[in-house]
Amino acid sequence: AVVSTQSTGDKSKIIKRVAWAHPEFGQVLAMSTPQEITIWEFTADTGGTWTNRTTPSISEPRHLEINDVKFCPAYSGVVKTRNLELAYCTGQLDSGQGQLKILRCKDSHLLKDWEREKEVSWKETFTCLDWYVSPDESLIAIGTVDNSVRLYEYDSSKQDWSFLDTIAHPQNSKVYDVSFAPNPGRSFHTLAIAASYLQIKSFKIEGGRVVVMREQENRVCEEENRVQVWRLSWSCLGTSLCTTGDDGLLRMWKNSTKWECTRKVKWNGVEP
Repeated sequence: AVVSTQSTGDKSKIIKRVAWAHPEFGQVLAMSTPQEITIWEFTADTGGTWTNRTTPSISEPRHLEINDVKFCPAYSGVVKTRNLELAYCTGQLDSGQGQLKILRCKDSHLLKDWEREKEVSWKETFTCLDWYVSPDESLIAIGTVDNSVRLYEYDSSKQDWSFLDTIAHPQNSKVYDVSFAPNPGRSFHTLAIAASYLQIKSFKIEGGRVVVMREQENRVCEEENRVQVWRLSWSCLGTSLCTTGDDGLLRMWKNSTKWECTRKVKWNGVEP
């Protein structure tokens, strides 16, 4: 099946990000352009086609662009019901303003009505985001243009997101992507950061603060880590990581004593 949109040459209609909802909500995806988000659903009863369900009303200022969009994972610490939630972040390189907004779908079956649930603002442009959600904990990581990642934790007592800490990238680089590793029983979190090179941080949250595990820092093989990284994707157990970069190669990483590149593949599937 193919999802198609009309090409008008208008840069505000360029698709920047695509995100899948958790499978329990069906085959649902969100596509974002600089100014709007559309929700699509695959329906077998219409001949197996993708249907544009709605375009949530978000009313962003024209000078702020939508830079990333992500559905909440299956377990939600924000809303304790099984509602579908969607986070997106905005900003503009020279605006000095970034916003994270969370939308909640009122009816996950119809996918029509969405309302704004929460909002976080900061003085730097937000470039990317990722959720980590479990029955006991909800985190959001937000990348910025000023070489840092801001971590927020959901406070159920206040029913709001609280700022935890900032993880800085060693070089003055825009952060292009962030991704939490799946956490099947580990006592710590692992976050991959895509910037001027790949960075992987493992940390714990103790007393409301982020404690980086020093022995886990900067443990990526330097020989293969000299390319600007664009996108990240973890395996289902969080034991291996795929990255794409400026050189057009897909790199697969695994960790033993440090993260080693185990395979490189070109866009056409051929190994270089």
